[in-house]
Amino acid sequence: MKKRHLNGFARIVAVMPAALALTASVCAAGDFVYVDTTATLSYTTLVGPTPIPGLALILPASTSNFNTAVVTLNMPNLFLSEPTSKTIPMAATMQIVAPLTQGGTVVNSGGIGCDNANVTVSGTKPFTLVLKVPLGTVSQPVEAEWFSNGTSTVTTQNYASLSAILVKE
Repeated sequence: MKKRHLNGFARIVAVMPAALALTASVCAAGDFVYVDTTATLSYTTLVGPTPIPGLALILPASTSNFNTAVVTLNMPNLFLSEPTSKTIPMAATMQIVAPLTQGGTVVNSGGIGCDNANVTVSGTKPFTLVLKVPLGTVSQPVEAEWFSNGTSTVTTQNYASLSAILVKE
């Protein structure tokens, strides 16, 4: 059991430097799928969950080697600003969505917020979210989404990523 775990870790370590060294924003190599963006992105309205530009990927179909993906959304430079309410604290929700799994939609969500309604700009709030997605017989999309509580703007600067490590469960 330990040997299998270490072999999987060695594959990840070997793939990650190559993925990070690429100038393109998409990487797929064996058991790792990765997208990132270095754009400053913002979202303000309360329309509902909206895809985060550049943070979507396609998971491959299940194989004898892989039947599950561990998907991670990493947004280390989030902040909230432009409050439209003096009584409701600023807040935003992010989620990872896999809408086409064989068992139906798989979602995990989490959020950031401020405890005080009178804050005009929050400090930087790092955010990471993880979702386990079963792989099916065909490839399937996974995307990151966000929405604010309607009282603020959520912004990420410099970097955000969505990655998947394929595993045998």
